[in-house]
Amino acid sequence: MSVSSEDFTMVPEAGRTPRPRGISARFRAGYEARLAHAAGITIYETFEAAEPVWRAFEERARGTAFQSFDWLSIWHAHVGATEGIEPAIAVVARQGETLLLAPLGIERKLGLRRLVWLGGRLADYKGPLVAPEFEAQVPPSEFPALWKQIRRALPQHDLVLLENQPVSLGTPETPFGNPFAALGGDEAPDAAWVFELPGDFDTFTKRYRAETRRADRSKLKKLEAEGEVTFRFAATPEERLAMVEETLARKAAQLAAQGIASIFSDERYLDAFRALALLPEERKLIEAAELRIDGMFLSGSIGHLKNGRATLMVHTYDAEKFPRLSPGRLHLLKLIQSSIERGVGLYDLSVGYAAYKESFCEAPTEMRNLVAGASPIGAPAAFAIRQGLALKRFVKNEPRLMAAFQALREGFAKK
Repeated sequence: MSVSSEDFTMVPEAGRTPRPRGISARFRAGYEARLAHAAGITIYETFEAAEPVWRAFEERARGTAFQSFDWLSIWHAHVGATEGIEPAIAVVARQGETLLLAPLGIERKLGLRRLVWLGGRLADYKGPLVAPEFEAQVPPSEFPALWKQIRRALPQHDLVLLENQPVSLGTPETPFGNPFAALGGDEAPDAAWVFELPGDFDTFTKRYRAETRRADRSKLKKLEAEGEVTFRFAATPEERLAMVEETLARKAAQLAAQGIASIFSDERYLDAFRALALLPEERKLIEAAELRIDGMFLSGSIGHLKNGRATLMVHTYDAEKFPRLSPGRLHLLKLIQSSIERGVGLYDLSVGYAAYKESFCEAPTEMRNLVAGASPIGAPAAFAIRQGLALKRFVKNEPRLMAAFQALREGFAKK
């Protein structure tokens, strides 16, 4: 479906104009199409159809690398399509200018058609790409009505399941509201950990006590006394591929030992990571780095850099080599130092709690889930999902319960 853009004020607020009743399904479909046309909404059902507008828009839009065309089209080719997820990519434009791109899809699961964000477990953050001027064109009070129009233009679905949405697409100091996170819903079980970077690394290190700074310097010197320490980023797609494969293999083994099933053992996701690693330099999304001593692996990381935001996705280290010298922390400090030297303004430790993240971030960034029934059979499923997410959030926010759960999980892994 392709429609032209009009002013949103020309559209009656969704919910106040009843759908025609007692007429043919074909006429009703035409009615919905006319509403979408008036609201400037286009729904793309393939990546190929959406690619031109998507690539052009992502260059100026607010959002993360997880919403870039390359990231999501690679995920869909290797994972989403195998799971039968059908793209339903919503684009909202006004006077010929794209204001919003929502990479949505229809997932069929347990007999239900579920409206989800594309990206699956390859996208830590879910959500839209948003034009900087979006809020001026569509004030927050008007977005719920626009969302209703988008919903009516989308393929039929029984359940809305929009998970892991950051409340802000900006920075802690200058937040940029995510309109979808403002639709309501509940706090997600996991938060994100993002912090601003200063102009130089010395200023950054002064966030810590003098004892911590001395300890970091001492550990690095002791490690260098053991052999030649090298830290480097992959310089070519082929080097990125090699680093990515080793880091993912080690991370999968580390998680398996803790009783955690991960995407790093799923060949479909591994193929997606490989394809991302091999993107040409002009479209590079992934950065891979390693810390080694005398050529031996100490620590590896996979992240991405886009729009002045460095995101750490995967980080692992060899727990048996020099554990008292904290090679994992030294690796992270090298990543942050490199980001500062390249003029990056924001560092993102991604989603999920870890004690070390609190030493970098003053406060976590809230994530939200929107789960709602869209049909009679979807309503009870939405209720059950919300209850499950609430229980998960409760356990994760209770240190004793979480510690007991982790101990139980590791015990099963050792059996």
